[in-house]
This record gives sequence, structure tokens and C-alpha cells, in this order.
Amino acid sequence: MIHVKQVAIICSETISDGLMMMVATHRLCSEGANVITYHDKLHELADWFQGYTFSPRIKLENLESELSKFDLVILQYDGTYYAKEIAKNLSGSCKPMLSIFYPTYSKYTHPPLTACDLVFNKQIPMVDNVALAISSLLKARDHSKNNGLAAPSHLLHRRYKKRVAILPSSHIPKKYEKIGEEVRKSGFDPIFLSKENISLGASIIYESGFFIGPESDLCHLASNLHIPTLVVSGNKKPISLLNPGWLRSSFITFPRWLPQVFLERFVLVSKVVSGFKRLALK
Repeated sequence: MIHVKQVAIICSETISDGLMMMVATHRLCSEGANVITYHDKLHELADWFQGYTFSPRIKLENLESELSKFDLVILQYDGTYYAKEIAKNLSGSCKPMLSIFYPTYSKYTHPPLTACDLVFNKQIPMVDNVALAISSLLKARDHSKNNGLAAPSHLLHRRYKKRVAILPSSHIPKKYEKIGEEVRKSGFDPIFLSKENISLGASIIYESGFFIGPESDLCHLASNLHIPTLVVSGNKKPISLLNPGWLRSSFITFPRWLPQVFLERFVLVSKVVSGFKRLALK
């Protein structure tokens, strides 16, 4: 197993990306490394990630001064200008060592691979890939999807087993209101969430029996919190790499002949409610 003392992990922008890359952070911290996780929103979950250090993503003009103190930098590559500039800035440098985690890779559009880079398997969820990648980087035999997320002590997991946390899609809010009504008629207690307060959303989801929502950060958060989840997918076929990967989710999908742009308009309340009832029976 290789040993590094000072590590920077630079995540992509979404909360779900941050949650997944925290698997690498947690593993490195458990091996004794000092890790700073760079993400603009994860600090909102500081009560859920006690003992970890977060910092806003580094401004490009400060890259050299900020990263020179690290032995290892792990970059989650998303094809943005920001990621490309970091890769270019650190390419070929002896310190810090750079390891790039590529969700997808093409030799025609991405930088040449180094011995420290990892390319993900599209057939398994991203969080599984991160767990395997950090294990490979450390030359360890075992791997784990534990990212250190732990609920504050006053919360109880699935305290309200009949409560269903629902994140409405902003495109079809009326349909989600009807879904909530039907869920209530089935003997459950729907509660609607917003994306604005991620910490409050985490608390509500953690104590709820179930979660329903479109593909979003909160789907991954619910999976991370081991809450049974029904994802109303925006894809005709769920993409394994993008699926929530902690607790396996159930999916509502669409016929292949529907144009992608019209998918949410064809969400059937009855189909979602039926899918939820199947999930609840499990």
C-alpha cells in the first residue's frame, strides 16, 4: 500500500459528485492522510461529515500556490474548462502527484493517461468506481463505499416509516402534487422537499421511510442514507454509471420511442404510484 500524507481531492460541482468523492476522502483519512476536499457545497453537510476538512474549489489563478503543499491531488474529471486547466497545470509535475478519475475516457479528447489515472467502468455506479479507484491507487486489496456520512445523534433512521419524502420536478410540479395525493390515499404521509437547504433535506430524508424524486443530488443522498428510493428517471434506460450506488434504487423509465425532450410530460401518476407501492412492499 502506498502512503501519502497531504492530499487534495478536487470534486466536480454537484452534491452527488461530492458525496461520491468523499469515498476517496474517507479511505485516505482512514489510512492516516490529511485530506482537504475541495467542493463549493459539501460544507453544508458539515454536521454529517464531522472530522473532515472542506474548502471551496480553488480559483484557477491560485492553483500553483494552493496545491504545492500537497503530496497527491485527485481530480474528478468532468470535461469542464476548470478540470482541463487543473490537469494541464499539474501535468508532468513531480509534486504534487496527480491522479485523475475519469468517468469516461477518449484518447482523442482527453489528456494521455498516466500510471496514476483511473478510468471508470460504465457498467457499475460511479460510487463503486470511486471505491475501486482509490483502492487501486493505494494498491490495497479491499475496497469500501463508506464515505464517512453519519447522521447527527438526535436523528433516528427511518423514524417515520410511513413518511414519504418527495422532491417535485420543477417541470411538472402539478403531477407531483397528484403523486403526493395518491401516496396519502394509500396510507402514507408525503412531505415535499426543496433543493435549497441540503442539510434540512438530509434530515427529513434520513427519518423518512421512503424517497421519491427525479434524478437529482437528493436521489444519491437518499441512497447514501440507505432510504428506499424511487427514481423517476429522465432517461429511457437507467445509465449504470449515473445510478445511485449505495442502496439500490427502483426506477420509473419511459418507452424507447419517446423523444428525450418530452419525457417528463409523459410521467404517469398511476405508474409512479404503482412503482412506489411495489417498493413499499419490498
